[in-house]
Amino acid sequence: MFLKRKIAGNAPDADSDGESGPHGKTDMSDAEQTPATPARSLDEIPPVPLSGQTVRRNTDTPRQARSVGARMTVGPGIKLKGEVSDCDTLVVEGTVEATLNSEVLEIAEGGIYTGSANVTDAEIHGRFEGELNVSGVLQIRSGGHVTGTIKYGRIEVESGGEIAGTITRDEGATPLPTSAARTDSPVSAQSA
Repeated sequence: MFLKRKIAGNAPDADSDGESGPHGKTDMSDAEQTPATPARSLDEIPPVPLSGQTVRRNTDTPRQARSVGARMTVGPGIKLKGEVSDCDTLVVEGTVEATLNSEVLEIAEGGIYTGSANVTDAEIHGRFEGELNVSGVLQIRSGGHVTGTIKYGRIEVESGGEIAGTITRDEGATPLPTSAARTDSPVSAQSA
């Protein structure tokens, strides 16, 4: 747990007669301590007043802890290897070799993901290699490449997008509403 130091006034040293906690740290009231769990956004971190200033509190309605979702971006030039959990949206701009269970996987142009991913939706501008299970919509954009074992609920492939491997549609996925479904029928070759 991280503790903030008192800004105003002199805190007693570990050698003085004042009360001190473990490791010679000064005991502080709960109001002066940060929470035991890390903040998920900068809005959750209380402001630290500068000497002579008063603290202005945010009067806006407090947001839910995960209203924006737990989002992680692996930037260009960054390599990440392992298991990604408790992440609602993973944005890959660098290189990721991992196992992922998430809501959304976004692979940017130049991004590479290798491994397995179970997601609700995926948007691929870069490269995916491995096992991809998308229960919602798999979007492969122009320049996107998906290779491996792919299972999807719905798929959209732009011109220039590529998909290769074992590809199956998840039969348990929710079908498109009839108004959005294609009405054209397959073309059959007939000789005159």
